[in-house]
Amino acid sequence: MEKVKIGVIGVKGIGRIHIDSIVSSENAELLAIADINEEAGKTVASSYKVEWYKNYEEMLGLETIDAVTICTPHFLHSQMALKALAYNKHVLVEKPMAISVSEADEMIQKSRKKGLKLGVVFQERTKPINREIKRLIDSGEIGEIYRACIEACYFRTQAYYDRDAWRGKWATEGGGVLINQAIHDVDLLQWLLGRPVRIQGQISTVYHDVEVEDLASATILFENRAQGIFQASTTDPIRTKRLEVCGDKGKIELDGGARQAILKKTVREYIASGDVWDNKQKFQWFEIKPETGIISGHRAVIEDFAQAILSDREPSVNGEEGRIALEIINAITLSSFEGKAVSLPIDRKAYVDLLERLKGKRNISPRT
Repeated sequence: MEKVKIGVIGVKGIGRIHIDSIVSSENAELLAIADINEEAGKTVASSYKVEWYKNYEEMLGLETIDAVTICTPHFLHSQMALKALAYNKHVLVEKPMAISVSEADEMIQKSRKKGLKLGVVFQERTKPINREIKRLIDSGEIGEIYRACIEACYFRTQAYYDRDAWRGKWATEGGGVLINQAIHDVDLLQWLLGRPVRIQGQISTVYHDVEVEDLASATILFENRAQGIFQASTTDPIRTKRLEVCGDKGKIELDGGARQAILKKTVREYIASGDVWDNKQKFQWFEIKPETGIISGHRAVIEDFAQAILSDREPSVNGEEGRIALEIINAITLSSFEGKAVSLPIDRKAYVDLLERLKGKRNISPRT
């Protein structure tokens, strides 16, 4: 069976997960790795019996490589992806695909012009429970969606930011909790509810000694007129990951486990027929049981990307899909500093100008 031959750029952290996923894949083969850290590069290359390159462009020059995955700090994603596309390589890039949506635009345009695949890693979509929630919403089981809320409250110490020089800075990380941790939750929300059209955001740096935000919140209006509330942080030792989606026929909750409630009548019917203080709405909770025995996580993303190349189809999360979460995050930040709601698509120039002003500065505060 033909396999897609892949080179990995960046072997520490998430790069090792990419490597292991490629090695265990039925459709992909690890051919080479690139990393500027000689010790890390040689160690990994020896373990997996592949070639190591200090200069990633030298690896890109190999005719035997079909595609690359990019697992480097955020600020390198766009430039490395564009370079790989210039070498006629398909590209799978870790989230965020870029720091700004303008950079993402350029990546998409280049991949389309070259006829190459551009995929973005959002492995939360592959989790069986999230797939089942998506199916339930799309099937209409809980009716027309009118609101949703998601809490994505993580915890990171100061040592986490101090360990790597690129973290916690606008120029290199491109933001804080939004663009790093909570981008998965942002993507999940828009994947379930559809495209947003207007966003009001607020970001703050509460506890960490960094340039970027460690607390963020937003209200989001979607195309279908549903309203969403989103909150994220890296300041919560008692971590919270919670999703609630409400439709006119029921609701879905994901908080550790997942459950679904189905109303006996629609919301409109209860509102129209109830007494003044009627609180006897009838519903029943059901546990949501996802499909078992299916591949998920990075392994699923790698398999999908390889199959997209072999079958000449779009990756499940292509450049356009991967750009949506990034644009939402850019919009939350822009809204916070402008002190008003912003419409999507966002003003690209306004965000790039804001990002340039923020780089290296700690005394620019969002409006309240």
